[in-house]
Amino acid sequence: MTVDQAVKKFKLEPLNVYTAKAKAKELNVDEVLYMNVQKNKYAYIVKDGARGYVLYQDEKSIYSKMYKGLKMTPLEP
Repeated sequence: MTVDQAVKKFKLEPLNVYTAKAKAKELNVDEVLYMNVQKNKYAYIVKDGARGYVLYQDEKSIYSKMYKGLKMTPLEP
């Protein structure tokens, strides 16, 4: 999957500079490019030096109200 396909599939939006820097520091990556946070799930596209472009996504369980686990999917530029 390419970055453009992931943006369309997960309806991701670009971030402003301040939010991108804060999220990058929080996630311990070089740069956060796109993000979509909803009530029960979130998705980020990040750029990390060694790994390249990666899609981070997670979802809350309806029953336990806890996150299921972070999925990291490598993307092509």
